Amino acid sequence: MARFDVGEMKTSSKDIDMLVEVSDLINRESKYLDQRRWDDWLDLYSDDAVFWAPSWSAEDTLLEDPKTSLNLVFLEGRGRLEDRVFRIETEDSYASMPLDRTVHVVGNITVDGRNNGSIHASANAIVHSYGRHGAQTTGNLYEYILSELEGHLKIKQKKIILIDDAVAGPIDIYHF
Repeated sequence: MARFDVGEMKTSSKDIDMLVEVSDLINRESKYLDQRRWDDWLDLYSDDAVFWAPSWSAEDTLLEDPKTSLNLVFLEGRGRLEDRVFRIETEDSYASMPLDRTVHVVGNITVDGRNNGSIHASANAIVHSYGRHGAQTTGNLYEYILSELEGHLKIKQKKIILIDDAVAGPIDIYHF
């Protein structure tokens, strides 16, 4: 039986602290969506945030350019996220009336690297929702670009890769 040698680990306490901070941000995002705490959810995003769920062009190929391709969701700028929340809160969103109940189960959160002051992270998620279209469960891969603003991590980009290539009924920001 092979023995695990703790001395072989190359993770510094700074890396562990960063993973804890990133995990907390991603878990709070899921919690705020499930609890419909829209303002708290919006506060996690930077002003120049991008929220993107690309479509599949083939069995194993995602569309690459959100500005020229059909997307499940593409919201550029925090203002667009605020617009979605406004439509949800004022019941002016076909995809959200009545509002589905959701639970996001997020795991496998990793810090994948740093580049030019940005932190690249990823996670996996199972999202279960229940509403007028019945129960739906989807598997998602999340790819994040995070930045530190005023001493807090903010989401600069969230790319949601929906593993299921068929969506039953309308979807909104909280379904991912």
